[in-house]
Amino acid sequence: MATLMYQIFSSSVLVSLGLYHLISTTRNYLKSPQQSYFAKPFHPFPHNRLRHLQLYLVILCLIIAFAHQLLLSAESDPLIKGHTPVHRFTSLQSAAVLFLFLLLSDSPSSLLPLPPDFFFALGSAVFFLQYFVSSTAATVQTSDLQANCDTISARISALVSLLCLILAY
Repeated sequence: MATLMYQIFSSSVLVSLGLYHLISTTRNYLKSPQQSYFAKPFHPFPHNRLRHLQLYLVILCLIIAFAHQLLLSAESDPLIKGHTPVHRFTSLQSAAVLFLFLLLSDSPSSLLPLPPDFFFALGSAVFFLQYFVSSTAATVQTSDLQANCDTISARISALVSLLCLILAY
């Protein structure tokens, strides 16, 4: 049940952040002529003090999720996750992908300036890795509900990977 609550919380936060970026992108597209428009990976808040708040929150949540996956990989409860090395390996794979997302979340800031096309290409690659990890995790789950959740997560990651690839070109 705790895993389900964790998934619901993280999904609702990501959907709300995605809606904010969708609204900001649509607003920016309607303001500028179509010939000079290019997609931006980061839309900061307009208020000066809250400008990078969403970036800090994403980094904090990714660190928590990374630590959660590392702790899950060390857990060996045969009733919940199974006690085979496969379950530990899938948790470590998920932690590695979360670490890549953590590195990628720092890219829109001034520490590592990347062009938007390259940022979206890297995002596409990381989301494709997330698709691979989620689909692999779905095949080894002991619970049908968790396997279905992982399958849906894999499909969403594949779609986002395709959309990021389209934005990169």
